[in-house]
Amino acid sequence: MEYADLSPSTQFLLAGLLAVTGAALLTRAIVFFRQEYTGIRPIYPSAWSVAQCLTLEYFRLLVGLALITLWGSFLYLAPSMPTNSPFGYVETIILILLLLISHAWVLLLALRNWEKFGAIPRSFWITIAFLVVWWGATFTATCWVLAMASASPIVHIYGVYAALEVLPLTGTAG
Repeated sequence: MEYADLSPSTQFLLAGLLAVTGAALLTRAIVFFRQEYTGIRPIYPSAWSVAQCLTLEYFRLLVGLALITLWGSFLYLAPSMPTNSPFGYVETIILILLLLISHAWVLLLALRNWEKFGAIPRSFWITIAFLVVWWGATFTATCWVLAMASASPIVHIYGVYAALEVLPLTGTAG
């Protein structure tokens, strides 16, 4: 299904948003790899146990694996999404959304000092509950958007239907 062509200003805006989100993700990823290369380890609140720190590490890994499946779903479903000429409006919006979610994940990875946020992150359970609810809502909403965008549109068939002549029970045409 094709939508009407986008105006040049809309195309420029979408291309700009795509460039900004891509640059933000790339910049944050470079910061993360630089910190990993220099060996800067995360600083967790002193009230957290080693098991709680490992739980957060595994949670971050789980979010990354879920992101891989979201990106794979997008690449699989993108051809079935409605398109515009010269590029797809829906695909671009979802691509920007996925870049923003990936940026948030890299931000979660690159966060090195968990103590600087004050009293709330010192409670492991509040922190992990917030992260689980936030990422769960984000992934659910993104999956819903992907499903709605790739759903085939309802096809209405309009046409002329002629009535058939019905013969009376007598067997003669009337």
